[in-house]
Amino acid sequence: MNTSRSIILTLALLLGFSSSQAQEKQDKKSGIIVLPAIFFSPETSLGFGVAGMFYFRTSDDSLSKPSNFQSVLIYTLENQVLITFPYNFFLKQDKLWLKGEYAYYIYPYQYYGIGSDVDLDIYEVYTADFLRLETNLLYQAKSNLYIGPTIFFDKYFNIEIDPNGQLKEQQIRGIQPGNVFGLGATFIYDMRNNVFSPGSGYYLEGRLLQYENALIGNYSFTDMYIDVRKYFTPLSKTELAFQLYHQSILGDPPFYNLALLGGGRQMRGYYKGGYRDNHQTVIQTEIRRYVHNRVLISAFGGFGGVSNKLGSYEKILGSYGVGLRAEINKKEHIRIRVDYARGVNTSGFYININEAF
Repeated sequence: MNTSRSIILTLALLLGFSSSQAQEKQDKKSGIIVLPAIFFSPETSLGFGVAGMFYFRTSDDSLSKPSNFQSVLIYTLENQVLITFPYNFFLKQDKLWLKGEYAYYIYPYQYYGIGSDVDLDIYEVYTADFLRLETNLLYQAKSNLYIGPTIFFDKYFNIEIDPNGQLKEQQIRGIQPGNVFGLGATFIYDMRNNVFSPGSGYYLEGRLLQYENALIGNYSFTDMYIDVRKYFTPLSKTELAFQLYHQSILGDPPFYNLALLGGGRQMRGYYKGGYRDNHQTVIQTEIRRYVHNRVLISAFGGFGGVSNKLGSYEKILGSYGVGLRAEINKKEHIRIRVDYARGVNTSGFYININEAF
């Protein structure tokens, strides 16, 4: 059985809670959340670091969208590093949306194989240095509709694999150092009532990226996805969310750029990339209910799968779980999310900021 192999201890929930409350009472346009953490896993040994989010408004209009800059900084006793900075900046009265992520990892990954016919009890560990630069420059074409270009760059180097593992024996594409460079376009239609933890409205995002074995890129393939979400408030103090997500990879990408099922946002309970292939589809739902002014409980579930051919899913996987939410900023609906999820012979425990979808 593949269970979550790390124990995460959030040491400063009360610190983040009280700090956010102080910001809220002063009705400031900005605030900061800081959550130190410690974790342990066999692949990393003892690790420690900090996760946080800085949010702000560039306009005095309280109806403008709040910008945010998140960060995760982790170091382990095995000299492994995880640094990531996802960001969302709303500028010029929300007419310009700058969205993306900068990341750098020196970290272990688990590889189970490609396709749906894998055994989650059997995997190999590989390590790599990983650099990501992603930027979306989105312009407001009309109310709530944003369209613009996307630049995506991944660099994998210092790759260390098991000399007797699947990656080496099968000469899987991507085991050599290389760059992935893509250009394309993204559109977002956003009618959510809140960007952090929505409770009503809907959200539609689509992207098409073309990667080429030219300039600074080493692989040629096409990556496209569609993300559809709907939010309801069926009862007082109750939120209901639905999501449909589909991704298709056409061409011959490296194994780390295939569609990866699982993780802390989609099909919770599965290790991200435990199942990977050219196509994936996920349908999931979640219900959240206030049991206190700032505390919510949740239940969620979903179905999904991966396949080599579009629409040909030989195995449909299920996941379900429960969660607890602490709303550390009532005005902005910023929450600490704690989830426990189960899949088919697997499980996962997650602590994060804001809702999964």
